[in-house]
This record gives sequence, structure tokens and C-alpha cells, in this order.
Amino acid sequence: MFNRSAHFASKRLSTLSKAAFSSCGGRDVGFIGLGNMGIHMVRHCINNGNNLTVFDVNEKVLQQAEQMGAKVATSVKEVAQGRDVVMTIVPNTEIVQELRLGTDGIFENAREGALIIDSSTISPTASAEMSEHGEKIGLRVVDAPVCGAQPGAMAGTLTFLVGCKDEYFEDCKSFLPSMGKKIYHTGAPGTGQVAKICNNLMLAIQMVAVSEGISLGEKLGLDPKILEQVIGDSTAACWAMNLYNPKPGVKENVPSANEYNGGFATSLMKKDLNLALDGASSVDLHLGFVSKAKEYLTEVEKLGKGEKDFGYVYQYVKDLKS
Repeated sequence: MFNRSAHFASKRLSTLSKAAFSSCGGRDVGFIGLGNMGIHMVRHCINNGNNLTVFDVNEKVLQQAEQMGAKVATSVKEVAQGRDVVMTIVPNTEIVQELRLGTDGIFENAREGALIIDSSTISPTASAEMSEHGEKIGLRVVDAPVCGAQPGAMAGTLTFLVGCKDEYFEDCKSFLPSMGKKIYHTGAPGTGQVAKICNNLMLAIQMVAVSEGISLGEKLGLDPKILEQVIGDSTAACWAMNLYNPKPGVKENVPSANEYNGGFATSLMKKDLNLALDGASSVDLHLGFVSKAKEYLTEVEKLGKGEKDFGYVYQYVKDLKS
């Protein structure tokens, strides 16, 4: 699968300190995946002085990126060749594996010492295995999933959860602030993904709980806007309620104010819950609330709303009968 020479495979990566940069700008960056998150990350990356070459299957977003100042590539191979950093943010494990390991993919074409960053949410095991592969052929492979959702991507305030070798983290910490505000080193390769699926399982449960609380309050005669204010100063205060409220009309500039368009798709949140359940199964751990939250999201999918933001679960919950 890999066509790199034995020369690259035998190089010591300790010599790669020359590739480190002193600020978040100045890199030649390849970026794949210009969805609800990626297009905003590209914008901030360009605005912070990086040279971007981008690729996506969606022609419309490629045009947007080009207007921002990015160069549009026609293939994964073109994105990868000669870049200081190659970054991906795509829907699932299988796509990341194809982009990295496939014929004419990233691993086959990236230059020696390139920083290969994936900000998708994928299997921690697969992520760690790809890091090991990359290490053998002279690449620095990092998992760096993000928290903050679309609002964080738009504002450039994402949190990056970085799983990588210690010696790679300084370069990540130097580059990633071009798109985010907080950079955490979670540990070895794959641990960034572990942190992300733990966050998302809590968030999904939180959103279901918020939806149930709002629905009960409404039916008992309480204004949802008053409830949001009360919870903001109470022990149940949380992101899903006070910053991302799923009840239309309570908050502006959130998916529920835009018919649940944009944001984080229900189908993707369900995918992340499956990753959490797979991880729990591997260590013989029962996650009952995760299973229940997954059931709710599955019902939303059955309504044909899988592409809507996961806050749409409120619309399902409010109509449930006892």
C-alpha cells in the first residue's frame, strides 16, 4: 500500500524539529473536508497567514474556499504533495482510512516529516493504528478532534483534543491556534478520539435531558425563555441549554433558530454514540444512558431528520406521550 522508499522508513523523526514553526501562520497546508466545520476552519487558517490547498467532493464549498483565498486541488494526491501540514475533517473512520491509506492517498504522497492531522471523530483504535503506520514511513500523525461545534468553528474558538507523541505536540500547539482557542494534549495517539467520544456521549445525553426539561416546563405553563434564564443561574446550567438551546425562538444564531440546519447532524451524533458503545464493549462497561440517547436519535432518523442538527431531538421528545 505504501510506496515510500526504505530511506524514509529508516529516518529518525527526532530530526524533524526543523519543521516546527514559531507562530500559527506561515504553513503550506493541505485541507480535506469543507463541511459545516471545515469551511470555517479554512477561513481562519487563511486569515492567520497560512497557504491553503483544499479538496472536497462538494463543488459549491470549493468555490467558497477559493473566494477566501485557498487554492483548489483536483485530488487527494495534489492536496498532500509537499505540504507542511495535511489536515482532514470528514464524517467517519472509513473515509479517513481511505484518504490516508488508499491508492494516491495522503500517506503515499505526503513529504517526509509532514504533520498529518485528523480532526474527524473516528475510532480511537483505528486512529492509533494509522499513527503507527505513519510513524514507520516518516510521517508525524496526530488525532485532533474538535469541540465547540459549528459556532466554535465560525468564531475560531474551537478546542482541539490532541493525541500524539510528546515530541509532536509543540508543533501542534503552534499551528492549531490558527483555528482554535484551546489545545489539550490528551496523551498517546488515539486518546484525542477517546476524549472526544466521551464528550459527545455526555453532550447527547445532556441534549435529551434538556429537551425533556423544556418540554415538561412548557406543558406545565412555563415560558421556555424564562426556564433558560433560570437554568443559567442554577445547578443544571449546561451548554445544550444555555448556549445551544434546542427550542426554536429561545436563542439566536443556533441551529434551532434556522430549522435545525447547520450545526451537528443527528446521524453524526448517533455515529459517535456507536463509537462510545463500541469502546465500552471492548472494556466490558455498560453505558445505559448512552444506549437510551441512541434510541432517541434513531427515532429522529426514522422521521427523515438525520441530517438535521441533533437538537432536533427536542421536536421528538415534546410529542412523546406517557
